[in-house]
Amino acid sequence: MTISIEEMRERLEAIEALPTLPIVVQQIQKLIANGNATMSQIATVVARDQATSARVIRLINSAFYGVRSRVTSIQQAIIMLGLNTVKNLVTGIAVVRAFEQNNQPSLFDREKFWLHTFGCAMGAKALAVRIRRGEPEDFFLAGLLHDLGILILDQYFHREFVEVLQACVARRIPYIEAERAVLGITHCEAGEFLARRWKMPEVLIDTIRLHHAPLSGNGDNAADRTVIAAVHVSNVTANNAGIHMGIRSGEQGYFPGALRSLEITVDEVQEEFDTVRKEVGNLMREWGI
Repeated sequence: MTISIEEMRERLEAIEALPTLPIVVQQIQKLIANGNATMSQIATVVARDQATSARVIRLINSAFYGVRSRVTSIQQAIIMLGLNTVKNLVTGIAVVRAFEQNNQPSLFDREKFWLHTFGCAMGAKALAVRIRRGEPEDFFLAGLLHDLGILILDQYFHREFVEVLQACVARRIPYIEAERAVLGITHCEAGEFLARRWKMPEVLIDTIRLHHAPLSGNGDNAADRTVIAAVHVSNVTANNAGIHMGIRSGEQGYFPGALRSLEITVDEVQEEFDTVRKEVGNLMREWGI
């Protein structure tokens, strides 16, 4: 059985329980788009969502961010780490919360999925720092959301998703090839659909859509293409390093030109992933996964 992109969109549109982006993220997006929002206004919006603000403060005080003095408020967090970091944390937390509960039995191991996701996010941020790109938290969030479509398929196309997992093992083919063979679409299209529905920034939408083939389409600008390439390289490296979602079939290769576009070598990537392997489990625990 195969599903066209149009059929997938129709089925997703018909799902009443499809997650919506939490109000706190929607409000932050509107304030930032307005261009005149103050730090105090944004801090107030985040603080109203007590569960989210508590997680943000806990994460900022974790070893991952390495702040020297304890952060006790969202406004203080914005002052110390910047609005972009806090905005990305709030968005990441909202997405994780939207999908962290799944009570149906499944062949799919969500713990391993999150391990891979956080490994990819950490790796993408580390690569951004390594190649001296601004706003490495943008790379982290893009890595965190790159496989959003897999959660969509598991939760809302579960029968077909199980067939994909079975085909991947039985035919010994890469996961994305099994998606194409069984479904006719991939998690990239499914994730792009939800990201557009959530009105996510274009760089995140493009990363979700293109992370398996980062140079085959254009991001909005060179900075966006760098994010996509970094997430792709991090995704492949994480899988090859054993930080994968439990389904794999042999060594994966980088998309031609991806490393060159980042001006980074395989050895440099591997160096960064030595740390990712050691720390990804701790980061998951900090996020409450």
